[in-house]
Amino acid sequence: MESLSLKPIEEWQFPTLMSWLPDREQCQQWGGPKFRFPLERASFLEDCRWPELPSYTLQDSSGDALAFGQYYQHLGRCHLSRLIVTPNHRGAGIGRALIIRLAQTGARTLDATECSLFVLRTNFAARNLYEKLGFVAAAYPGQREWLEQCDFMVAPSKVFLQKEKTK
Repeated sequence: MESLSLKPIEEWQFPTLMSWLPDREQCQQWGGPKFRFPLERASFLEDCRWPELPSYTLQDSSGDALAFGQYYQHLGRCHLSRLIVTPNHRGAGIGRALIIRLAQTGARTLDATECSLFVLRTNFAARNLYEKLGFVAAAYPGQREWLEQCDFMVAPSKVFLQKEKTK
């Protein structure tokens, strides 16, 4: 996994990312219930809030995008969002690498002591990964119309920053 690098996404890479979301269900699982489908470039960029939000791809040594994620400050935390691994690399540790690197980058940039994310209650693979990385379910201090479908999870950012030191 050492040959992987986290790099800001470039606009020309979005069609690749769009190809990872072949149907409405997967699109909304990833982007949320208000993410428009079918995917069109202009609405996709708008719904992703690019370049407003820090948006990254995890790339292999040849520059191919293997995963995507964003972060932003939410409730005083580094909130990770829109995390996805290319379908043909799922289950190979790419999601773990993405989350660690994205959390390290976001926590440092935002000077955040905690990271957070939402996970659909039906996304057992993602929840399992997040728990292995140190995320725990927490009460969400607000109300959102889609919150009954998700859990809010938090983890101390030092967990990810320590992984950086032990590489």
